[in-house]
Amino acid sequence: MKKKKGSIIFVFVGVLMAVGASVGVVMWNKAPEKVESSKGIPITATQLCKEFDSDEAAANRKYLNKALEVTGTVSEVTKNQDGIPVVLVQGDDASMNVQCTMRERNVTLAVGKQVTVKGFCSGNTMFDVLLTDCIVK
Repeated sequence: MKKKKGSIIFVFVGVLMAVGASVGVVMWNKAPEKVESSKGIPITATQLCKEFDSDEAAANRKYLNKALEVTGTVSEVTKNQDGIPVVLVQGDDASMNVQCTMRERNVTLAVGKQVTVKGFCSGNTMFDVLLTDCIVK
């Protein structure tokens, strides 16, 4: 009887290990989430900046790692060290902007124009709220 009980436990542990390994392989090979397939939270640049400015911890809980659709005025377009466009979207207050690192290199946006940018929120710095993997809506 003891031998049979020991083999049942051995089989059970083996099955658990196989299931765990399978889940690990699936998660490892899972494609990263794309902003196009995520439902974006619509918000203005002004409102987003105000929320981060007034209570950063609450804003992080609400927006961090979520897709946002931010609407505002393009105040600057530059390129980062990898040659990817970085668009600053400004709301009503010029002291804080939404910094949008675009996914594609061929983005052309004019300063002063209204735009809606969709991307993943990655927090904020002292001056800007950061969005990554951005596309123009």
